[in-house]
Formats: sequence, C-alpha cells, structure tokens
Amino acid sequence: MAVTIREYWQNLKTEYETAYKVSIFSDYNVLMQYAERFGSYLRGLMQEHPLDVDVVCALATVEQVLRHEENSIQLLEDFLETYSGELSDTDKARVYTNLAFYYNDERHIKEYDYLSVAVKLNSPYIETYRGLALYHFSSYEDNGSIEALTKSLQAFEKGISVSNGYEISYGYAVCLFELKKYEKAKTIFAQLLLKYPNRMRLLLGIAYCDVYLGNKKQALDRLKKIKLGSDVAYYLSNDEIYDFEVFNAYYVLDEYELFLEECEKAEEDCDLSGGPYYFGLWTTNQHKLFHHEVDKQRTELLECIEDVKAVEDFDSEEEKQSYIQSWEDDLEALSTVVHKIKHENYKPVVELKLYPIYGCYLIDCLFHNF
Repeated sequence: MAVTIREYWQNLKTEYETAYKVSIFSDYNVLMQYAERFGSYLRGLMQEHPLDVDVVCALATVEQVLRHEENSIQLLEDFLETYSGELSDTDKARVYTNLAFYYNDERHIKEYDYLSVAVKLNSPYIETYRGLALYHFSSYEDNGSIEALTKSLQAFEKGISVSNGYEISYGYAVCLFELKKYEKAKTIFAQLLLKYPNRMRLLLGIAYCDVYLGNKKQALDRLKKIKLGSDVAYYLSNDEIYDFEVFNAYYVLDEYELFLEECEKAEEDCDLSGGPYYFGLWTTNQHKLFHHEVDKQRTELLECIEDVKAVEDFDSEEEKQSYIQSWEDDLEALSTVVHKIKHENYKPVVELKLYPIYGCYLIDCLFHNF
C-alpha cells in the first residue's frame, strides 16, 4: 500500500508543479488544497483497509500539514487502541514514533513515553532514536543534567546500530564533546570528515576538541580554515557557522588580538557589550576603548530605564517596576564585571558549545519522506 499512496501524492505534486513550474511546498494555500485532496483519497482507503498502517500514518501527516495536529494524535491513538493486538511490533513502533513527534512541542511527557515504548519494541526506525536523543539533549540544555546528556548519548549510540548516517553520528559526537570526552568526540568528527570533506561544522567540532585538549596550534589552524555562513558545499542551514562560534574559541585560547579582530568584524551582528569583549580590550591595554565601550553600554542601559519610566500603558505598576528592575540589574552587573576585570584580574568564562542537528523525526513526513 505504501507504494500506491506515494504514487498518488507524487501524481498530485506533478500535476501542480508541471503546470506552474514551482514547488508545491512554496505556497501553503496551494499545499493545503492538494493536501485536502490527498486526505480525501486516504479516507477512502481507510474505509476499505482500516488496519493498514501506511494509510493511517499518511492520513495523520496530512492532518498535521493542515495544522490539525490534534486530529493526527486522535487518529493514531484510536488506531492503536482498536488494532494494537493485531499489529506487529514494527508497525506499533512506527505509530508510536509518529505520535511522539506530534507531541514534541515543549517536550510533552507523552513524547518521551511514546518514544520509550517504540524503543522497547526494538524499533527499526532511525527516527525513533534520533527523536529520543533530541528529547534528552533538550532537557540537558534546559537544566544541565548530565543524566539527560548521558541518555541522549545512549539513544544516539543505539541509533547508530540502526543507521550510522551523518546526523545520528554527529549527534553522538556532540554528546561525547559535552561530556568532555574530547578524544573520542574528535575521532568521530574526523571519521565523518573523511566522508564529508571540508564540512565546516565538522572542522569546528574538531577545532573545539583541540581547544580543550590543549592542541592550540592545531585548533588555530582549523579555526582559520572555517568559512562563516552557510556551508555551500552541503546546502544545509544547520551547517551554518556563526561568527561568535569562531571568535569565542579564540577567546578560550587566550588569542585576544584575534578575538577582538573577529569581534569588530561582527559588530553589526553581535552583542559586544559582554564581559569577554571588555576583558579582551583591557588585557590588550586598549584602556581608552575599554572605557568608551563601557560608557556607551552604561548610557544605553540608563536610556532604557528612562524609556520604561515614560511608558504609561503597562498592565500594572508591578509590571512596569519589573522591567525597570531588570534594566537596573543589568546596570549593576555591568559595574560588577568592569570592577572585577580592572581590579581583580577576572577573566569572564566562555564555554564552547556544540549541538546536535535538530529537525523533523516524523517517519511519515509529507515534506521529507514522501
């Protein structure tokens, strides 16, 4: 049935794209019309084949495209309740993984529950393990839980046994890096680099590992080879390298001239008002510029406070005071960090961070898998 369903959708796509010479996904109103036609076809199939997993999963993704996620959830949960005893473990794992995706806003507990069930069913789908790994990594980002990070690592590792593609292997290496297992992480990044030559995101990962391994020369050599922006060789937005990812590494390496040079290039795009920038100026004896930048930031904060005081349309005086307090806290933090840099030989800490590739893990996704 899967082939028949995909052919029907491909015919709909071809009908539109041949006539108008643009992707059916370029205009949501058009996509919605064709998705509704596809949905009508699938509902007819469901009447004839109520136990067919291909049909129900395709219909659920159509409902999602139409922004009726609640219908997607109801459809799949009802399907499991009615036919669970007649489904294979593989089919159930597929449905549970898709269900988890529909619950992935703000990491709903059901996302975790459904992915866990799919894992226990020995899901053969890479999406199951990537979804679970990303769920745990997000928890780690929120609260710094090493337990969550370790669970993310384990899920990525399990996923590699299913399919050792780029995203799952890269995520595994990122977890190793975050766990401070830099040699192991570097090895995997280097292995991936053999398959994906000159991929900027991999060069950055290796450079970061070298930073923390104390391989300063190698790290600098890598960093200078990295091109900012999207990686045109791979055409993926998640391969984009931002300027702060490079100049932060120079800062950690104590290469303050390079750090400031890159900061100044990025001035229009980055907030340079933080402690590291001030420390870089002070430690390179650019005291006049240091005081100029601090004064500029202090003036901006004071202006923000006065602007809030002049606003009359807050819901309450308490809300207004909370905004004022927030700016005053920033002003106090500025004074504190400036004093510590000047008089206590304080170096603000910068931690280099890597992240797995977040994205869709819906098995039956109309955008990615049809």
